[in-house]
Amino acid sequence: MSQEKTIKFQAGAAKFLAVGLVVGLLVGLLLGPYLSAYIFAASGAHTASYVDKIKSRGKLIVGTSADWPPFEYIDKNGQYAGIDIEIAKRIAQKLGVQLEIKDMKFAALIEALKKGDIDIILADMTPTAEREKEVDFSLPYYFGKGYAVITLKTSNIKSEQDLYGKRIGVQLGTIQEEWAVNNLKGKAADIKSYDRVYPEMVMVLKRGDIDAMIVGDKIGEALTIKDPDLKIATYVGVPTIGGAVAVPQGAEDLKYVVNSVIEELINSGEMDKIFQQEILKWLGEAG
Repeated sequence: MSQEKTIKFQAGAAKFLAVGLVVGLLVGLLLGPYLSAYIFAASGAHTASYVDKIKSRGKLIVGTSADWPPFEYIDKNGQYAGIDIEIAKRIAQKLGVQLEIKDMKFAALIEALKKGDIDIILADMTPTAEREKEVDFSLPYYFGKGYAVITLKTSNIKSEQDLYGKRIGVQLGTIQEEWAVNNLKGKAADIKSYDRVYPEMVMVLKRGDIDAMIVGDKIGEALTIKDPDLKIATYVGVPTIGGAVAVPQGAEDLKYVVNSVIEELINSGEMDKIFQQEILKWLGEAG
């Protein structure tokens, strides 16, 4: 090929390449949004706002397991009640929607959230590393001080060591029962398990059948408010994270709303009132 033909060929190729680049750019600009949407849809990525979906539906669907008073239970009027239900009401109010409660087995809640059958979980669920593999969690809405040791006001029990050799009441199947068996049974303590904290265990404490009872700290606080003959003698165990709200993974907009509600309730003192009122309400029904 002559030098002149080579120069002409190179010039033509450069022109063709330039035109191709311009056409490619125009096609990319025109089809880019549609192509991106297709890729996101094909990959299953969530592009829609969770909050917008809830607002357009007009209701917040909350999953719970209504067999865990005073956090969630069915009251004597057949209505869902408890601490978590009250928090759920505040979240629905913040979103400006109605509240729907779905009651199911505790073990089924996370799968229901992942499938989209519910929007959030409110069931006194403690965040754990295993659960965080499947769902996200809000800020905790309470922290445990440990387990409350309840005695009569006249008792001299002031520490864990004072429980050694004593008769200790616990509720059957609870983490307090497990703690007492693991930590006190070898210290000659007599561990007695009861079905109900109130009124059954309180009655046997006041009758003198046991020297102390070990319960959750929130229940312990409520019992001492309800009955002036009782006191929290000490706390045993270790402080723990309490409950948090579970939300779908990636639902950052929804988690933001939930966190803002929790912060407002805690900072205003309203969260403490909810706990106190709902525990006392449950104790009143239990009596």
